[in-house]
Amino acid sequence: MKRLLIVIWVIFAFQSTETYAQSTYPPPCTEVEQVDVATDTIKRRILHEFIRKGEGFNVEYDKGIVYLIQYTNEEGKKCWDLYARIDDSYRDNPPAQFMDFKGDIVLVYQGNEKGRPIKAAKSADVLNDCLEKIIGDRVFTRPKTRERWTSDLLPVINRPRREGNRRAATGGGGQIAIIFNGDGTYEKHTYY
Repeated sequence: MKRLLIVIWVIFAFQSTETYAQSTYPPPCTEVEQVDVATDTIKRRILHEFIRKGEGFNVEYDKGIVYLIQYTNEEGKKCWDLYARIDDSYRDNPPAQFMDFKGDIVLVYQGNEKGRPIKAAKSADVLNDCLEKIIGDRVFTRPKTRERWTSDLLPVINRPRREGNRRAATGGGGQIAIIFNGDGTYEKHTYY
């Protein structure tokens, strides 16, 4: 009897917790497909390091999701671009796929050869409603765009600027690109 219990314990110990979680707790909606793009140890390690090292995440807020854009570049190599986000900017172009990676949400986009996300065929409203249930409180909700005060004067016309600098112009939260080579190695490029 004791040996049987040990064998059962060993079976459960080596069973993937992700597989168990996916079979026990299905996603709250089916409009966005749940996928697993971390199909080997290298890809799982890359995702794990990106998420655990917090590249681009602000730990003060305990928020964040990952954008993963997978594509084949102009040289025919499979690539990933990984982004860390703490806001709901996914709503502008929602993906049709997501992945639950050890409790973290990874939004999976298909990209063109330059790594730009391709718009999903499904309705953005339907995808956003589903993603909101999946993501929950992991992101901040962006307020409506409003003008804000700044002390700058525009050159030449000498009028006050109606808004300050945007983060797109002054720096983002972090981004890395992964290029997978045919021999099983990969290259990591960090962008700031």
